Amino acid sequence: MKLQESIYKVLVLFMLIVLSVGVFKLVDESSSRTDFYEYKNSKINLLQVKRITPRVSYYATMAEDKAEEINRKFSTIFHKKEIQNIEEFLILAKNSEFYNIEIVAYMMFDKKEIELYKSDRFFKYAGQYSVNDNLLKTLNNYGIDKFQYKNLSTLKGKIYTDKEKFVNDVVMYAKLKKGSWTDENIPKLGLGKNGIKFMNGINQEIKENHLEDKDIKNIIVNLEKALSVYEEIK
Repeated sequence: MKLQESIYKVLVLFMLIVLSVGVFKLVDESSSRTDFYEYKNSKINLLQVKRITPRVSYYATMAEDKAEEINRKFSTIFHKKEIQNIEEFLILAKNSEFYNIEIVAYMMFDKKEIELYKSDRFFKYAGQYSVNDNLLKTLNNYGIDKFQYKNLSTLKGKIYTDKEKFVNDVVMYAKLKKGSWTDENIPKLGLGKNGIKFMNGINQEIKENHLEDKDIKNIIVNLEKALSVYEEIK
């Protein structure tokens, strides 16, 4: 009888030990977890967050865009496919006549925005001039005759990078009177509709910062790092 009681007491003691160890581990794991997300100077209680959404927004304008997309800010869900889309765009933009690029990756904790990465701003002014349909139409509306129109049309297809040379040639071929109107408006018209809209929509005190291959690589690496931050907590 005493033997059975001893065995019983040993079993009870063993079960208590096992139970105590289990409770200790549970408490320890619970205490090791954090209910807060901390990034840079931000601290968010995840228990109070219903939804975490990765997003990316960017100014991404280049000369080949449709007119309605010039100087437009884009915002969309941030994922690997979007990084690929951005890389493809950057490669095209690098060789474009003009561009304005700035990319920001961030996370939304419900309505609170936490920035993960912001690129430098890459900018190139529109600076190629040509006798285009818009220029010809505008001058025609201003009253140039058929001879002037036909003579000026012979310059179509020629690209100028020297603004003064372009203005002088247009004035000479169209037999215009050179003055403040031609000096101000002929270069604008020579940029084409996209170029005009681009230049009208930006602060022209911005310093040019041309996009290079190393910049594209750096942007993509940082976007991938930003996405990995989200993937670690989703």
